[in-house]
Amino acid sequence: MCEPDDEKPRYRSISEIGRSDLFEALKSLAGFADNPFLVMQASQLCHVDNLLNGLEQKVLEDMAAEGQPRSNLAMVQALSPMWIFAAYELLRTWRQRCEEVLKLADNGGFDQKATHLERELGYRHYDRELRAQQLRDAEERPELVEQMRIDLRRTEMGFTTLEFIRVALAKHEVSKKGNKKPIAFAPGLALPNRYTGSMDYEMSNGGAIISYVSRRDIAETIRHFPEAENPSDEDLTGFRQYMNPPDVEPPGGNAP
Repeated sequence: MCEPDDEKPRYRSISEIGRSDLFEALKSLAGFADNPFLVMQASQLCHVDNLLNGLEQKVLEDMAAEGQPRSNLAMVQALSPMWIFAAYELLRTWRQRCEEVLKLADNGGFDQKATHLERELGYRHYDRELRAQQLRDAEERPELVEQMRIDLRRTEMGFTTLEFIRVALAKHEVSKKGNKKPIAFAPGLALPNRYTGSMDYEMSNGGAIISYVSRRDIAETIRHFPEAENPSDEDLTGFRQYMNPPDVEPPGGNAP
């Protein structure tokens, strides 16, 4: 995500973004490229990202020219949440598969789970067969299991931020641990980023704004996955606390 440096934005020009960069970044994740259904969805997500990059650039140009039509902005406002939902579900599914592999690796349950998926159903179930084969591959390749463990850590911060925005957009709630889910302050409200034209979303808890994240930020984070470092335990602990702040009550909210 971008950081200000003497008031100069550090966002890349869209001309510097390869049209397959997001697709290739997702495929680099452990076990991802072995699943053709995940690969198909990654390709679709990348195509829509390219479309939105172009539309966001037009929004940026419209912002610089008074009296320009707002049709580009309306399209970006409509498509951005859809892209965020798709990005979240794709990464959630990959993470869920990795977490299952790690659990089976720790408990020695690969063969039992794979055998269950391979049982006769009276018809071919391609994804069950694929998942069974992937489990057997993981059992034979401990280095793949270890890479999944590392990749889950390397992508946790980006995924958690994406999840925070997705929960606000889809559920109108604050993404927090536990059963109590505070109401999001202004779910779905977004304004175009002045440097990219991408939609900026608030990350709020009660009346407090934790941060702002744009759709471009999320896409750039995904594109950076191959270079992302494995964070320390201290860094992850601090980040988790930051993303799960105490409930913020309005003044007088606890008054009798």
